Amino acid sequence: MATTNVKLKYTQYTTITFLMLGALLCIFTPKHYFFKSMSEFAVQIMFGYLFLGLTFLILKQQRLMFASFIACSILSIHLKLNTNPDLKNPTVTEDQAIIKVAVMDISNINEAPEETIEAILNLDASLLTIPDIDPMVYEFFKDTLKKNFPYVTSRVGFDPAIAVFSKYPITKQDTFFVEGLPNVIGSIKVPNSTQDLFFISSNTFPPFYTRDYDRLKKQLNRIADIAQTLDAPIFTMADYNLVQWSDEIHDFRAKAGLKDSRRGFSPASSTSVIGSFFDSPRDHIFFSEHFKCIGFENMKTASSSHLGIKGYFQFTPSKIK
Repeated sequence: MATTNVKLKYTQYTTITFLMLGALLCIFTPKHYFFKSMSEFAVQIMFGYLFLGLTFLILKQQRLMFASFIACSILSIHLKLNTNPDLKNPTVTEDQAIIKVAVMDISNINEAPEETIEAILNLDASLLTIPDIDPMVYEFFKDTLKKNFPYVTSRVGFDPAIAVFSKYPITKQDTFFVEGLPNVIGSIKVPNSTQDLFFISSNTFPPFYTRDYDRLKKQLNRIADIAQTLDAPIFTMADYNLVQWSDEIHDFRAKAGLKDSRRGFSPASSTSVIGSFFDSPRDHIFFSEHFKCIGFENMKTASSSHLGIKGYFQFTPSKIK
């Protein structure tokens, strides 16, 4: 009997060790593709710990229950620290320009072309970026969206391509490359403002190996350096192929001094924190302290495919020079 109790205790301690190790690996992730991929599912793992804790509660396994709940709490704190700290949208201030910024994913345009085009035409955005756009699709969109977005800057004619459409005049525009990946930088002038509002739209590749994460980090460091040098109102927007709690995004935001437009960690609708349980948000809009984010939404077509994201931003008066 005593031997059985000792074996049970060792089994419990071993299980507790693995439970805590799993949570810590999601936070202090080694530079290995397997662990990087695992950390992208930190939200699902967090809820898995919650379910385990409740299961151990029913089974009256106190040590395992407490270990599961502690691991769940650690991950929830980690996720919260890497999202927008504002629980509610800031109050809208009258007589200030509202900039609507959108990042669109048109990779499924062949499956539902009419729905995608209709969604873009009804977008009502000030600034729209479409990364990884086919040259023929770009020419079609350039003509179709001309009424809504009379100004455009792009790098089209090679793979990958990228385009930024604007409701307001684009006063400056340029492109810089990081290991062959284009990043479009420009500025717009909105009515009743003397400041140029800058944007950097990027094209990234999905990471499959450790070296891909190194390339993404190099690209983000370059963008952060430019944002620091500009020291001006700026948006950075792209499908970064990284979740917002990843080390790469965390370091990028800290270096560039940018905030996250998301208030949750799911790509589903803004009214749901959990949303699509098995998805993770990889497209982002980050913004400087010159703005306040007064709204954020995920866009879908009628077929419920993820089409992109849109953020609503307003100038903070104290930051206008």
